[in-house]
Amino acid sequence: MKLSTFKVLDKKYSKFPTSKDIQDTDDFKKYQDALLNDKKCIDWTLKRQIKSAGLNPDKYCCLDMAYHLIEDKKTKRKTKINYDSIMLTTKRKEFGIPIHDGGTSFIKINYCPWCGHKLYKSTTR
Repeated sequence: MKLSTFKVLDKKYSKFPTSKDIQDTDDFKKYQDALLNDKKCIDWTLKRQIKSAGLNPDKYCCLDMAYHLIEDKKTKRKTKINYDSIMLTTKRKEFGIPIHDGGTSFIKINYCPWCGHKLYKSTTR
């Protein structure tokens, strides 16, 4: 699917909830297929979500890493632990997988779980 077509369909179908009537249309099925299988459409959607969360997708090794840090960013705005967070960064620019035991423990990682890029004490490529 052309990205321009996907963007038009995204405006139409990205609002939830979606009625059964809409879900049965060919356009909606094409939209869903592109959302799941078309790399250009997937990347555009991820970038939009990352930017709307206040993160710069260009600062990370891959879009998946940046996307999975959205929940960590939300957590830093409040004092409660966010159990939806599966990836975090520290003030020392380290990356880790949080241990959801009620504390702030995490397992430090040295490589991106999605693209395999070596993670230095910097978020830049």
